[in-house]
Amino acid sequence: MNFEESLELLKCQYLQSLPDKNKKITNLWVSLRKNWQEPLLSALHREVHTLKSPCDTFGLTDTKHLVDQLDGDLTRLLNLAPPELNTIKLLDNLFHQLLQSLTRQCTRAQEDAYLHQSAKAKHQYRIAVIEDDANVGTIITKQLHEFGFNVKLFLNFTSFKTEQDKHPFDLILLDLILPDYSEPQLFAAATEFEKANTRVFVLSSRSDFDMRLLAIRANVSEYFVKPAETTLLVRKIHQWLKMSEKQPLKILLVDDQQSMVDYFSKLMQSQGLMVKGMTDPEEVLPTLELFEPDLFIFDLYMPEVNGLELARMIRQLDKYSSSPILILSADDTMQNKVNIIQAGSDDLISKQTEPGLLVTQIISRAQRGQDIRSSACRDSLTGLLNHTQILVAARRCFYLAKKMKTNVCIAMFDLDHFKKVNDTYGHAGGDKVLLAFSHLLQQSLKQTDFVGRYGGEEFMLVLPDITEEQAIKKLNAIRESFSHVVFLEDGINFSVTFSGGLAFASYCNEFQDCLLLSDKNLYEAKRGGRNRLVSHASHAEDPHQK
Repeated sequence: MNFEESLELLKCQYLQSLPDKNKKITNLWVSLRKNWQEPLLSALHREVHTLKSPCDTFGLTDTKHLVDQLDGDLTRLLNLAPPELNTIKLLDNLFHQLLQSLTRQCTRAQEDAYLHQSAKAKHQYRIAVIEDDANVGTIITKQLHEFGFNVKLFLNFTSFKTEQDKHPFDLILLDLILPDYSEPQLFAAATEFEKANTRVFVLSSRSDFDMRLLAIRANVSEYFVKPAETTLLVRKIHQWLKMSEKQPLKILLVDDQQSMVDYFSKLMQSQGLMVKGMTDPEEVLPTLELFEPDLFIFDLYMPEVNGLELARMIRQLDKYSSSPILILSADDTMQNKVNIIQAGSDDLISKQTEPGLLVTQIISRAQRGQDIRSSACRDSLTGLLNHTQILVAARRCFYLAKKMKTNVCIAMFDLDHFKKVNDTYGHAGGDKVLLAFSHLLQQSLKQTDFVGRYGGEEFMLVLPDITEEQAIKKLNAIRESFSHVVFLEDGINFSVTFSGGLAFASYCNEFQDCLLLSDKNLYEAKRGGRNRLVSHASHAEDPHQK
């Protein structure tokens, strides 16, 4: 293990300890506010001070400046009389921001761990193209490379088999006419690959019933008639390799007994669910800003606020008016079931339910909750965030960058001459272009980036925590790749380019200013000849001047 890997491991271990640290700081601050005493102040100061070194070591920029400010303020208050009310309010606000930042770090760590366990990184998927016609194979390989796939071409099955035995591929594009293997041998091999969970796509010049039946009996995943359309290939690759993997299912659990929170949290986490457990119902509303659960689970009988009251409160929040809510109780009488339905909850689950059945019910309902949220915020054609949601993401990232003194890039992209594409190749051809562009954007961006369909052929990208140089380089690479993608419609090949306008939070005081600037720069890029980017800090990137 090299130094970087060791540091990342230590960072993961540290982030896993943050919930306990968060709780300890919260309890000390609440106690200190009620009864200002020097021992409590000293203990709180020590807890905050111990955050300084990890923030520097692990690059927790979101948290560092808050820790520094609180550490300084608490140091000045040591050995002094209790502060004035205004000072208490200022500290209260700082602690609120700090605890939000710590929660955000925990959530990111959980998501990263989930994604690491559930799926490979995009560039790690290996695809083999087995095609004896070098020209055809090279075209397919080059087109898939433009979409960021890790692809290797083989001109015969023997050379492929040698590498497959050493380093197995995740997906194979298989021509059925090869010099060294017969069709029955290839179908037999395809059957074995599919059994070993390596997907096989057949590429054939034949589309007759008999050949397709042989492919079905070999259990191949897809059958393409040559020439295979790149955009369809890309969509199917994403689908079969689950490269557009959904986010982990998120559960918010409230039970007044810590032992029950711990038990149900561990039970659900063992099945890959992300769980935010708490014993205090008052923590629910502040948590929603960062956690955004797919499903709520509330204990029915709690001393201060019962589960039904909490459910009614959630139902009054427009964002969660349709989210599934489950009520936990040892008393699963019919009257209780009626009561919880009248309160807007979905079901009552007995605490005596067998663990496997309990988790199955939770996963099923949480998946429904995620689907509801996804359908409400996604564009139906491309699957990207819709106009409203990409604006929400952009605004949130902008003000977070201002607060944390980092930068964010907000970019507007527009497909060049798209009306001509629709007029020439019909809306079916236009939809292929939109889908291909969407896949390329999703393939090229990080998990922490946001991309949405702003409207028609216009798209918005939000890249948090990035420098201007990095953003321009990254987005130009996407522009270059897309310009090389070849589309096929009615036997005619064509390509499409796009123009982009970039704006950065560091140059704008308000979000609306950033939005207007990116739109203005997009107009400049279109007016300057298209197929280029324009940013506030650079001239148009002209591909013809390279």
